[in-house]
Amino acid sequence: MTQQQISKLLDVPDRTLRDWKKSRQRLYTLLESLEYDEAKKKINAVDIDDIIIFDPSAYSHNLFWQTNEQSEQNVYTIISNYLSSMNEQDIQKLCEQFGKNMVKNVLVDKYKKIYSKGYISTSGMDIPINGTYNQNEMYRRLNGIINDC
Repeated sequence: MTQQQISKLLDVPDRTLRDWKKSRQRLYTLLESLEYDEAKKKINAVDIDDIIIFDPSAYSHNLFWQTNEQSEQNVYTIISNYLSSMNEQDIQKLCEQFGKNMVKNVLVDKYKKIYSKGYISTSGMDIPINGTYNQNEMYRRLNGIINDC
């Protein structure tokens, strides 16, 4: 596996992996020698683009109105939808289920996309936005909740 894959799969910061490469060489070499897909299967991990069986009963409310039962959903969509709810318990559940880094990556991607358009569209009305995504108050609040996970 590459360093990026190890970081993504194990939810370990790059800085920690660089430290492991120097001070825990055998551990790092072992991780590096593993095949990404094989390791992913062994620890039952998911990628952002994977489709999984989603159980809405694990969250405070079901944001997938199509069904109250388990359903197949995209990991990115699950994280994005529950970030939009701004429910702290649900966000903590996302961090437990998918890892803090993955949740943070979806948050950053979502806000970068909004700010790249330069406006928010609501009911046919476009509201211009200024500044950068990381200065947005909602982004900062969500980022704080994720950091506290």
